[in-house]
Amino acid sequence: MREFEYLATTAAFQAPTVLVLLVGLVLTTTAGQRLPRRSRLLALSGLGVLLVNQLLGTAWTLLLPRLFSSDFGRSNFQLLNLAHGGVLALAYPIGLGLLIAALLVGRRPGGAEAGPFGGGAPVSNGWPAPPTDPARDATGGAHVPAQWGGRSGPDAPTDGGTDRP
Repeated sequence: MREFEYLATTAAFQAPTVLVLLVGLVLTTTAGQRLPRRSRLLALSGLGVLLVNQLLGTAWTLLLPRLFSSDFGRSNFQLLNLAHGGVLALAYPIGLGLLIAALLVGRRPGGAEAGPFGGGAPVSNGWPAPPTDPARDATGGAHVPAQWGGRSGPDAPTDGGTDRP
């Protein structure tokens, strides 16, 4: 019964990370054309490496009690522990690096910096230059964010322009 408790506890602690990595793999796989091909492949590779890393760590944790109770030998254990530690020490940064590369590979060089409303390129005072978008507010020529449907703000009246209830 003690062995089952150890297995259940280990599984409970490791399951959230494994589930997040599996969901990440599924979401990245099903992203289709929403992600550039290279970005998607790098993300899948990174998530795959991290998942294998996590599963190896879990397997090692589950294997430890059996190694201690068997006649495995101290030198054999040290060698196996060194190999396991080396693999995990390399796999995690490789997987994380692949994920970071997936984020950065699709960026365009010199892209416009986002301002308060995703505006244009910054000017000398740090605020974005006025956008070239023809959508302008009727009350003053200010840029109207597209997410507000052409109105001047999220709290603008939606009943045809009147303030009546």
